[in-house]
Amino acid sequence: MYCHHCGKKRTDDAVYCSQCGRLLAAGEDEEEAASAELAAGLQESISTNSAEAPLNRLLEKKDQGRRSAWVWVAPSLLAVVSAAAVFTYYMYQEGINDKVLRLQNEAKAEALSGKYAEALAKLEEAAEARPGFAAVRADLEIVSEVAGLEQSLSAIGKQLDEKKLDEAEQSLQQAKEALAGRDEPVYAKAKERLETYRTRHGVMKISAELGELLTVDELEAKLNAAKHLDGEQSDTLRKDIVARIVELCYEDAMALLNDKNYNDALAVTARALAFSKDDERLTELEKRIEKEQKQYEQAERQRLEQAMQKAAEEDLKNQTAAVEVVNIVTTLDEFGDLYIEGELKNAATRPIYSISVQYTVYGAEGSVLGTGSALATPDYVEPGETMGFTGTVYGVYEEGATVVVDHATWYLD
Repeated sequence: MYCHHCGKKRTDDAVYCSQCGRLLAAGEDEEEAASAELAAGLQESISTNSAEAPLNRLLEKKDQGRRSAWVWVAPSLLAVVSAAAVFTYYMYQEGINDKVLRLQNEAKAEALSGKYAEALAKLEEAAEARPGFAAVRADLEIVSEVAGLEQSLSAIGKQLDEKKLDEAEQSLQQAKEALAGRDEPVYAKAKERLETYRTRHGVMKISAELGELLTVDELEAKLNAAKHLDGEQSDTLRKDIVARIVELCYEDAMALLNDKNYNDALAVTARALAFSKDDERLTELEKRIEKEQKQYEQAERQRLEQAMQKAAEEDLKNQTAAVEVVNIVTTLDEFGDLYIEGELKNAATRPIYSISVQYTVYGAEGSVLGTGSALATPDYVEPGETMGFTGTVYGVYEEGATVVVDHATWYLD
């Protein structure tokens, strides 16, 4: 049988023509029609020109060559298309990576300048583009922590503004612990801000306590605490404390000076000058104390010399002239005996006791009419008090005789 389309001979069980590829007729009528058509075609072909047979064979070979070339071109074309797709995908992913790195660098710059909200926004965008990028996740976590610390520090600043020093102190300690061991550059601003608030808190706390400090020792302790604080506020605080110390020392030194306690006054002044060596009031006070001390010591030396001289004189008097004659009364009786009553005084500066006197009786012409001795009473006499003695000289026989105490003895208490 033959194909009723092209006339190619076919097998009995063929469904499609191997020459033209068209569907073959299924029934016998179609086969007969095809045979008749083919017979007519063959007759027409033979009658037209027998030279067309080589041309048909040439066209058939050309069609087979085209199908053979396509078999070789198709794999190469597929490889080119695949490579182009891979390259396009690679460039797309590379673009995402570049974007993520750019966002990460921009976020770093924002965070270092303190713009944490902007940095977080960029890092979140980068994390969304590359969810598995660990470096972006780490940066996002750090910046989030720094942003939280900044909020805590802002709250501390508000507490300080409201003078809630105890609450601020606790918050500062928590922030310090949170920043411990954090050496990344992004934490630098938070650390700087923390130190600023710590200094401010220290200044405010010490300033609040100054009014209750009444001694130089207490003020000096606060001054030592203030020395660990930095900043302009701490400088002002230290100056205020030094001024308080100088004022207290000045007042103490003046009180000691008025009490003539010159050495202690100089010590207090020297202590104050150790804090403020150029203070004019202190230097003038020091000179005044030294001058008055010199004058006082000179006066004391003179007074001591005078006291020593007076003591020597008193001692001499106590030793040699402790008994002073106040009055002597004499009575001559009818037998020519002279009765003597004398009043003596303790001229010493100390009490005396066991006092005795020796006396002589002189006549009107100065002749010695007699002598005698007597014990004074009372036996113990305080300074300035008087005592008396009595005696009798027999056989005087002369009116107007004079009694002279020649010598006295006593013991000093």
